[in-house]
Parts: sequence; structure tokens; C-alpha cells
Amino acid sequence: MHLLKVSILTVLVTTFSFVQQSRADTIAPPIKTQVKEVAQWFTGFFDNAQQVANSPSVPLITISTCSVQLDDTNPLAETQNVYLEQESPGFERLRLYSFSEGNSAVNLSISSFLNNNTVRGLCNHSQSTPTVSINNVEKNTCNLQLFWQPNSYIGNNAPNGCITSDGFKVVSDVTIEQSSIDSLDKIFDQKGNLLVATPIEFRRVESVPEPSLTLGLLALGIWSTKNVISDNLKQKSKKNKTSV
Repeated sequence: MHLLKVSILTVLVTTFSFVQQSRADTIAPPIKTQVKEVAQWFTGFFDNAQQVANSPSVPLITISTCSVQLDDTNPLAETQNVYLEQESPGFERLRLYSFSEGNSAVNLSISSFLNNNTVRGLCNHSQSTPTVSINNVEKNTCNLQLFWQPNSYIGNNAPNGCITSDGFKVVSDVTIEQSSIDSLDKIFDQKGNLLVATPIEFRRVESVPEPSLTLGLLALGIWSTKNVISDNLKQKSKKNKTSV
């Protein structure tokens, strides 16, 4: 009887602990904490190489992001500014992403630069937090809200989206997790016709090889392949002489 009571008590304690943990996992942290967390998750190097491997028609795109400071703001301000450099064989996209506190979600404002040449390669600078001139940032922004969910932040700006300089409308969906960014930009022309709607699945790249190392590995691969082919030809030559 005593063992039965102990067993029941153990089950109750375990169940209570599980419920408490589940509640803790579903309670959203303060917005201030969310701002810092989502900005941190958004920072780093990402690409969609895994997606390209499964869908060769999707272009390879890389994202390099780093924390930056606007030159006219207080370094202790609550807004988290992140510089983004997106590259693909067909295009380049440089933007400033500003994460700030909203009433019930994280506000995200996306700005273009007046002169891309002054910021290109910003994340490669040696200084820990590069500075961006506020005078080089476009006044008009594209805005959306990011809502917290366990292990992710999800946002979209449907149905209004953002209007581009050529009059097109871009409606964006984004999911940011600690090791991934999934995005879908639907681009509509001035008549409302859908032009593009390709989901892109970015995954964090933990370490990016130096160009010299990459070239070295490529050269080593070519050299090894050349030697293997040469050895095979020699072996065939010996067999032919033997058979004759």
C-alpha cells in the first residue's frame, strides 16, 4: 500500500512539472525581450543551398546580416538595427531592418539606402558594431509585425503590402527561427496580377570558408581527379600490353 502511494505521488509530481513546463513554453516573453531575441536570430549568415539541392530551379541566395548602430541614436536605445546584404547571381539587395517594441508584437521596419556603395560589405568590417549614417537611409519604410510563437516569430503585411518605386505591390510572409528564415514575397503589378511568388528557405550557415580555402579545396579536388584519371589510363595501358 505504501509503494502504491509513492507511485501515485511520483506520477502526480511528474505530471505537474510537465504542465508547468508546458505553460512556461507558451507564455510569451516581454516585448523588450522579444525584440532582442528576434534580432539576434536574424543576425548571421544564411543561404538556401538545401532548398536548391532539392529544387534546382530555385536560385541560390545568400544573406549576410550584422548588428549596426545609426549615427544619430543612443547606443542604449531599445531599437535593434540590423544591416542585411542579400546576394544572388541575378540581383543584390541591401536593406536596414529595424526591430522595435509594439503593443503586442515586434515592429519591423525595412528601409532602403540612398547610396548602396557606402554600406556594401558592411558586415566584413573589423569593428564590432558598424555605424550607418541616418542621412543615407530612405525615409519611406516597409513595415510589418512579428508575432511570437514558441521557437519562432511569424509576420506578414497582407493585404496592403508595400509599394515599390515602380508601382508594384509586395506582400511578404516571414517566419524567423533561431537557425532559419523562411520568406515568401508575392509581387503584384499595377493591375493586381501576381507576378512572382516563390518561397525561399534560408538556413543558418555556422561557418563560411575563406575564399582562399575554397579555391584551395577546389584545386585539390581537380588535382586528385586528374591523378585518378592518369592512374586509370596507365593501368589500361599495362593490360593492353599484357594481352598483346
